[in-house]
Amino acid sequence: MVKAYFISDLHIGAEDNEKELVRQKHILKFLHKISKDATRIYIVGDLFDFWFEYKTVIPKKYFAFLNTFKNMTDKGIEIHYLAGNHDFALGNFFDKFLGIKTWENEYTFELAGSKFFIWHGDGLAKEDTGYRILKRILRNKFNQRIFRWIHPDLGFKLARFTSSSSRKYTNQLNYQRDEKDYIEFAEQKFSEGFNYVMMGHRHRPLVHEENSNKYINLGEWIDRCSYAVFDGKDLELSYFPSTDV
Repeated sequence: MVKAYFISDLHIGAEDNEKELVRQKHILKFLHKISKDATRIYIVGDLFDFWFEYKTVIPKKYFAFLNTFKNMTDKGIEIHYLAGNHDFALGNFFDKFLGIKTWENEYTFELAGSKFFIWHGDGLAKEDTGYRILKRILRNKFNQRIFRWIHPDLGFKLARFTSSSSRKYTNQLNYQRDEKDYIEFAEQKFSEGFNYVMMGHRHRPLVHEENSNKYINLGEWIDRCSYAVFDGKDLELSYFPSTDV
């Protein structure tokens, strides 16, 4: 039996208010629900609003989610976590302590006879030149070592400011222009033999089909709570509205 779930752009910890607490409870209920039948879970970037892996410290506000994922892998659910632009510094914590496989960029695999290409998609748009330069700076190992010298309390405070700015920038994107770039990229992957392409980053759910191939943008979990599910035969975009809580 195959039941694979795909989620992206949850941005857990984006705010410190009651609305954020309600949103996090909603996400946890979704995770508990899918843990009943999931065989695989793919997190396609930006699980947290900010994640930077220190050598001996993990942020306590993420504890409930880290514990939930550990319970899932203990049950035998295979979990993969792709780095996004908000959680790019993934070390060995997820693999060593939680049993979650992490990927710095794209991840390709075959499941139930279908070929999948998944990637967060940050920097894909043709006019994202500035961000692509910034991405190289942020993912530079030397720069990350320097940032690790900053006390975590201060590091997370600085990161919250930049994360907020990044989300505002994403919300101001030219979606029609960028959507074309993403669709063209997906169609190129179809020509390379992939049946399904999934990305996030744009915060806008989308399904684009070409013949029997399908591209899905996974959307986000700030307002829409969208995700994709593959049952071994087909891939579908779905939603987890508040009525399901």
